[in-house]
Amino acid sequence: MRQRKFGKTGLSVSEIGMGTWELGGREWGDIGEKEAIDLLRYAFEKGVTFYDTADQYGGGRAERLLGEAFSALGDRVIIATKLGYELDSDGWISQGGEVPSFNASRDYIRQSVEGSLKRLKRDAIDIYQFHAPPPAEMWDEAFETMEELKSEGKIRFYGLCLGNEAQALKAIDETGISSLMLTYNILNQGMASNVLSTAAEKGIAVVARQPLSSGLLSGQLNADTEFAENDYRKTWSREKFLADLERVEKIKSVIGNKARSLPQAALKFILAHPAVCCVIPGMMSPAQVDDGVATSGAAPLPTAILEKLRNN
Repeated sequence: MRQRKFGKTGLSVSEIGMGTWELGGREWGDIGEKEAIDLLRYAFEKGVTFYDTADQYGGGRAERLLGEAFSALGDRVIIATKLGYELDSDGWISQGGEVPSFNASRDYIRQSVEGSLKRLKRDAIDIYQFHAPPPAEMWDEAFETMEELKSEGKIRFYGLCLGNEAQALKAIDETGISSLMLTYNILNQGMASNVLSTAAEKGIAVVARQPLSSGLLSGQLNADTEFAENDYRKTWSREKFLADLERVEKIKSVIGNKARSLPQAALKFILAHPAVCCVIPGMMSPAQVDDGVATSGAAPLPTAILEKLRNN
């Protein structure tokens, strides 16, 4: 597994990380706890050292599973977790609920960090991230609190997730973030023009989420796919789903035989961008771990293919 520098933090992480939203068990279908812990340990054995989670995933379940799996490994595993949404709000998408409230007040951040530390069984959180940009009225206080937690040793570094281009650039310019987690994949390249290049210039680590576009680039979805009741993808509009599948077919024709699989090509596309430190595909089986890990040792996509994919 190739390692990459995590911005200016001094940390090194596996370029293929692992997202753990799926392990929460509320938005991607069921997965047993033992199965999840075994999967986490299997990924580590295969060279994955970076894991992304959130206190919200499964109402704390994903963090707890990471704590069970890795508490004895210390700094051999880098964990990034997130805060801001109500702890028990995961599952709202598949259940058709309302967007949960977002809290980035000083008191809430301090309460949240203690809960995450306990569930993760850690003395300090490696990367503590806002799950979304703090509201304007909380912006200054939120980042000031992150600085306080860093100086107290409760967190090592902090970052920002999601948001639009303006919010990402504002955070880079005005705060002490060490990382940005954003959506960047073959089907969604909106952040590539300004945000990625600016982050690279400033030494901000970029973690690419949803590299397989929620499974569209997994090669496993088709027009007959039926999603489980607790799988948020059941909320996708039929029209857009079919249109996206058509785009995927065109992408496959561009890639041809230049990658072992569509997921591997999707990951190699992202890793070809110099600003990206790590990609975090969701993995729910050893086979998916193996496919992701194999990407790190595979030959890069030809430049001509990359250019076609960037203009798809």
